[in-house]
Amino acid sequence: MAITYSLAKAAEESGLSQRTLRYAIERGELASVRVGRRRLIPAGALQKFLLREIPRAEMGEEGE
Repeated sequence: MAITYSLAKAAEESGLSQRTLRYAIERGELASVRVGRRRLIPAGALQKFLLREIPRAEMGEEGE
């Protein structure tokens, strides 16, 4: 697993569009780092962003 993803690779890995990821970054919902002219998304940040979008029932966890 990579430490960081480019926007294009993060979109490919997540199944989301680059535009959706860009909007999430702009809204502060998805962490990213700027290295020179490149925008990189830490793997952990992408995973956290994706997991918060999945309802608990779909993850196989039981409710209260």
